[in-house]
Amino acid sequence: MANHFIAHAEIPSTNFDRAKKFYNDVFGWEFKDFGNGYLLHNTQKGTTIGLRKVEKISVGDTTIFHILVEDIDATLDLVRASEGKVEREKTVIPVYGWYALVNDPDGNTVGLFQTH
Repeated sequence: MANHFIAHAEIPSTNFDRAKKFYNDVFGWEFKDFGNGYLLHNTQKGTTIGLRKVEKISVGDTTIFHILVEDIDATLDLVRASEGKVEREKTVIPVYGWYALVNDPDGNTVGLFQTH
């Protein structure tokens, strides 16, 4: 099995300007518009950070990390066979690859990411 590294973290934000300033001031991250209420910072080291626009932070609307997998379809099958649930099926991210969201047996949301 391949090494599974965190490929992407997604942070909900009610105010992009405030969030962009905070993450730039604290970590030096520079976000660019990625469309559809989403901003993206690319570390150029295999990890990206996304800011997702939300009206308010709700229960269950938390930061999600995405684990890099070699075969997202096979991983979804393993999730289903291991008492997990698929929250969002394999979804294309133009130019980058695919992602999916799964829940572990305790209901925690974990993202999966596969490059092209």
